[in-house]
Amino acid sequence: MGDGGKWVCDPYQLKFRFDCLVYSVGSNGDFGFETDMKKTMPHCEIHTFDQNEYTCPNDICTFHRITFGNGTHPNGSKSWGAIIKELNHDKRKVDILKIDIEGAEYSVFPAILTSAANSVPQQILVELHPNHPTSRHAFFELLREHHYVIFSKEPNMIAGNEFFEYAFLKLNSQFFTSITSTIAENYRNSSKINRTVHESLPNS
Repeated sequence: MGDGGKWVCDPYQLKFRFDCLVYSVGSNGDFGFETDMKKTMPHCEIHTFDQNEYTCPNDICTFHRITFGNGTHPNGSKSWGAIIKELNHDKRKVDILKIDIEGAEYSVFPAILTSAANSVPQQILVELHPNHPTSRHAFFELLREHHYVIFSKEPNMIAGNEFFEYAFLKLNSQFFTSITSTIAENYRNSSKINRTVHESLPNS
């Protein structure tokens, strides 16, 4: 996809969805992502958000001058929940959230992921900016707790070697349960093998 080569999981499945919904946050006047998405998935409804005023290309997207935040910080910002309700999307699923908000992702995502279940994005495409290792760890742990997995990671060499483009996909919670069970079973089997080998060794 455009806008620096964003990766989208299985876009051709969404191509035939007439209720597909895409949010693009932090466009900075670059609508390459939206344009490519519309070419690939013409039925998708695309909404673009930025704190500055821009104009979407014709028949590509709907632009909203909005600063993402928690409603009080930054000053004049709107929360994810408020935006969803304002656009009457509270009963729809956001299929793709593409977001680049210059480091504010660390404070915005807790509110996004704890919102109503049907408004939590299915895919998240985010540029992760440099921050303290503790904050980065908390960010990934938050996504894991809400059943997201990474399906793409690329460095943004133009911005610097500490900037990374991540793509996350939300999976069914049973996936994580089965993975945990498999790891535990493998550990038990490994322990049994090690014990058997140890017991079969001749005494020195």
